[in-house]
Amino acid sequence: MATRDRRLENDYRALQRLCIQFESVKIKLLDKRGEPPEYYRIQLSNCKGVESVISNTPKYRTEHILIVGNFPKDYPDPGKLPTVKLETTMFHPNVFPDGQFCFRGSDFEVINQPLDALVRRVIAMIQFENLNFGVPANTDARDWANRNKQLFPLCSASDGGGQSKATLNWR
Repeated sequence: MATRDRRLENDYRALQRLCIQFESVKIKLLDKRGEPPEYYRIQLSNCKGVESVISNTPKYRTEHILIVGNFPKDYPDPGKLPTVKLETTMFHPNVFPDGQFCFRGSDFEVINQPLDALVRRVIAMIQFENLNFGVPANTDARDWANRNKQLFPLCSASDGGGQSKATLNWR
């Protein structure tokens, strides 16, 4: 079996374990395609994120649909990432208006991490837990987040959310 296929198979098994073990956010694999899988549709529940901001007031959502696919032919070489995109709306410095995540300027450009680590990283991004993600895709979201540092990190919907302060490192 080729290195890429072994990695894709290991990624699938690790993602299955993550769905069972991750406690604060519920992760459910809705769809997968390929043998080994090269496309995933994943539901994230109890994962508080900012859907939109109107008049400086955030509208939160706790359910998200994440698509991970288009694994490059040279995956898992460092920096060779699949496409990571939200079907649901997200107002975040590292999410383009079409829902695609931007990892430019992050360690994902130079290191190789398994799929379960990527999903954990996306969850942390959605919840504004770790805010050092490199170059922003949405400067309006970056500017809003920098003005509202007291809101972060966002916590799950069940625990009240937004009680501790985070350091923002967006450019």
